[in-house]
Amino acid sequence: MNIFSINDNSGYTSILSQSKANKESKENSKISFANTFLKQNVTKLNEIQNKNSQTLIRSEVLDDELNSANISNSNNTNVSVNTKTNSFNYDIASEFKNSIYTLKYKQADPLVNTSNIASLAYGYSVDKDGYMGEDFNKAAGLPKDFKIHKSTLDEIERFNQHRMADETNGNYYNSFDMASIVKSYYNSFNQVISAFPNDKTSFSKADLEQLPKGLNYNCNENKEKIVTNIFNAKQLKEAQELDCIAGLGINWVKLDFSPQSMEQGPSLEDGFNPNMSVYPQNEDGTYTKEALFMSFLKSYSPVPSPNQVVLSPEAKVREAKLDQEMKANPSFSISLDDIMTGKVDFASLLKGYAQDGWLDASIYAMEKGVKWQNIYIGSGGAWFDREFNNAKHNGWKASSESIDSFVNSIMDRLNNLLEQTRV
Repeated sequence: MNIFSINDNSGYTSILSQSKANKESKENSKISFANTFLKQNVTKLNEIQNKNSQTLIRSEVLDDELNSANISNSNNTNVSVNTKTNSFNYDIASEFKNSIYTLKYKQADPLVNTSNIASLAYGYSVDKDGYMGEDFNKAAGLPKDFKIHKSTLDEIERFNQHRMADETNGNYYNSFDMASIVKSYYNSFNQVISAFPNDKTSFSKADLEQLPKGLNYNCNENKEKIVTNIFNAKQLKEAQELDCIAGLGINWVKLDFSPQSMEQGPSLEDGFNPNMSVYPQNEDGTYTKEALFMSFLKSYSPVPSPNQVVLSPEAKVREAKLDQEMKANPSFSISLDDIMTGKVDFASLLKGYAQDGWLDASIYAMEKGVKWQNIYIGSGGAWFDREFNNAKHNGWKASSESIDSFVNSIMDRLNNLLEQTRV
């Protein structure tokens, strides 16, 4: 079955003979062919991309041999490519393989250096050293010369499949839009390191010490994580304390940009563990921006949003069930973004919680001058529990004055934190 048809006005009897006769201009002719190919077959090409993209990717990576190609010559040359959508052997004439790759993933861009393409991964080119090509960088919003290794994308897939392994009998995800995932997290990364120029590509140990120590995030309508607040060490400690004593539910993340985080850490099955050996230090001992990005991802694990993955059939059933359960039993949560935008009157909610007795321990600690670490951390927690329970047994109750004082104190601290840290 012929799925593509082009006009060939050359004087040669076939495309193959033309290729043999013009070896020294082979690459230029392929690009020219690809551009003509695209213009005349864009509709059919889109159909193939939608139906067979994953099959094509696997075939091009695993099988470089010519499986089937029927080429006939007339005034209008017809090229026939046999497709087998039910197997991984998507057969393509080897002579046209780079042209079809160019059409699918490069849009026949004449600037593409096809000679450096060693393989494909996740729908994009990979060079001979295993780094993703410029086509991936463009789609992911990375600088043109940014070197992100294929093994990092493999680790994103492994980490997320393992994270959801207990939820289905097989893989939870059928495929990942890696460019979109990396783009989301690279944008967040740039927000976090915004104190430095965008074109800075090397970072000293002194630079690392200046980087933020934490962040808070919220999720947008697509359930993508969006950075809303960035913390230094003191601000991160304050966020952690407010989270504990006020039940705020802050989505805070502790960031680690230490030199140790740029090295290969222990392999933790549950954690995100990129291969750091492919992101070596610069010759002067400074750290690359790529290594810094990997360090960021170790702290801020790259979990895809629903629009960045294709779920397996079993996972789709589970997600639909969860959505129904959430609609039937909606949970109530408060984010810093809700407070910042005025969507939630947190002062009124906090006062209500206090009046219902939910914050008695925190109010009692405030009255007695007990530090929050002595309530929630280590052996001090047991001591505080005894003191607090004895006081309750002896009739202690939070007064209206204590509740007002507690709420006002928390709100002052919270407003100050938000003012200093919002992105």
